[in-house]
Amino acid sequence: MKRAYLTFANNVSDDLSYKLTYDIGSNEDDSAYTAFLKVAMVKWKSRLGDISIGMQGMNMFKTMENTWGHRFIAKMPMDTYKFSPSADLGIGVTRSFGLVSTSALIMNGGGFKKAEMDSHKKLSFHAVYGEYKLNKKDGFNAGLSFSYEPYDKDSVTVENTSIMGLFGGYAGNGIRAGLEFDTKKNKDAKAQIISTYVTYRLSDKISLLGRLDMYDPDTSVGKDGVQDIIVGVMYNAEKGLTIAPTFRMFTREEGDGKNSVVINFQFVF
Repeated sequence: MKRAYLTFANNVSDDLSYKLTYDIGSNEDDSAYTAFLKVAMVKWKSRLGDISIGMQGMNMFKTMENTWGHRFIAKMPMDTYKFSPSADLGIGVTRSFGLVSTSALIMNGGGFKKAEMDSHKKLSFHAVYGEYKLNKKDGFNAGLSFSYEPYDKDSVTVENTSIMGLFGGYAGNGIRAGLEFDTKKNKDAKAQIISTYVTYRLSDKISLLGRLDMYDPDTSVGKDGVQDIIVGVMYNAEKGLTIAPTFRMFTREEGDGKNSVVINFQFVF
């Protein structure tokens, strides 16, 4: 078992709720199992929108993650290639305007596994037109994500990192598919991600899936990109239990690649 989530959630009233989530998995020091407090937030439904305070999920790729729908198989590209953490500490507001859903956050910027390292804050904005939970409902969506974070280049110089993502998705007739284009810019480099993913439901029990990620850490440098392909089958064995054997092919423009067969399990209770 590589990762487990333990979540506690409760509605205090019609307008106030809280949520706690522990993320249990490996860390950067190669510890097999370390528990991180990933979410510890209070949500208040106000006239301005839903206001969330505390450690909470980032808004940079949540809609795309819903379209992909298989977090237990692979993280989203922005998370994999360190464009954005999946959670951070701060305050945010979400509000819908008809078919347009928006989210704005002011965060520490270090993510949920690291303490804040400086006095700068990260600003992020997410907007989507259409159905933002394509893993739950049929429809389509299109939108963008943007974040801006200053950082100390040295003791006297402040630079900034900006990240932008454009995305779209569709679900219907047993097919769910998405496409995203992400960029990360600072003074030293411009990184880029192109990713597409699709799931085709053959029956209530069996689905086929595929995903292609193309990542370039610096578009001004040649032959430093990587490509990651995932294809597989998902089998819903019982309610709450999913088994997914996948084949993965990781290649570099220069250097050795890697092929592997991975069997993923998801148990939800």
